[in-house]
Amino acid sequence: MNESLYIAKTLIRGALIGLNTYIKPGGIHRLTPLKVFDDLTCNIASCIDTLVESVEAGSMVKRGEVAVTSVDYNKLFTSPLKESFRNCSNVYPEYLVPLTVLGFTIGLSGVESILEESSKFKKALEAVNNVNKWSDIKQLIEVLRIIGRADMYEHLQSTGYTQITLLKSGATFNDVFRVLSSRWRGFSLVDSKETLVFQYLKQLFDLQREYKNLENSLIALYMELVKQHIPVNLQDKAREAHSCKYMATPECAKLMYELDVLLRKNKVFFEWASEITVLVSALAVYEGLK
Repeated sequence: MNESLYIAKTLIRGALIGLNTYIKPGGIHRLTPLKVFDDLTCNIASCIDTLVESVEAGSMVKRGEVAVTSVDYNKLFTSPLKESFRNCSNVYPEYLVPLTVLGFTIGLSGVESILEESSKFKKALEAVNNVNKWSDIKQLIEVLRIIGRADMYEHLQSTGYTQITLLKSGATFNDVFRVLSSRWRGFSLVDSKETLVFQYLKQLFDLQREYKNLENSLIALYMELVKQHIPVNLQDKAREAHSCKYMATPECAKLMYELDVLLRKNKVFFEWASEITVLVSALAVYEGLK
């Protein structure tokens, strides 16, 4: 349990670093003039106990104490959502569910490095995502509606995933995560049929060599994600910020602040890129980046 607590704390610390890191133009950071930052901080902080349980559940499967198909996934995935619903104003499953899956996968795989032992990590991720316990999947979907995320519930409903006949026909957790990832990109990191989790983590490691610390590297990763989506009239300012390494100097920071203000004024937001950045940051701290 002490090892599970250490892993959970490491993931939480990494996620909070990713959330706090500023300035992410058009994204969520600690200078964001929106309540969403406070809500997300509450969500991430509230899931520490359930994340410990998730890592420990994965470790129990690895030790052979329980089969991967016998895990109570209903409790595993809905507990952090219910905990945040009790403690916070709004609930963000696009952060909490992937974080829970990643914690379970680390426990199950037993890897010390996700990148160096990527095949073991991917195999463990596939093991949990391929589970097709329709009743547990149904409970997760129903909880989305109960906690106030009707938008997610309706998105799944529009694709048929609220119908018991479809769930009983062999739908897996990965199927649900993939459908949700089309709107909430945080889920894409736990899509075991893709390799985005490894792609983004390797990209961050490469950026670390140039930007020297985790916070600046996370900003660079975020800007790589959004650069093609920045309006044409603001592209020059974005390129100027890139040329001076974003937050490297007060002058660069001023450019980033101006870009953030202009994007918000034009109602251009990149919450999806914040989701990816926060979750990659959680794994990066587990990998030892500082």
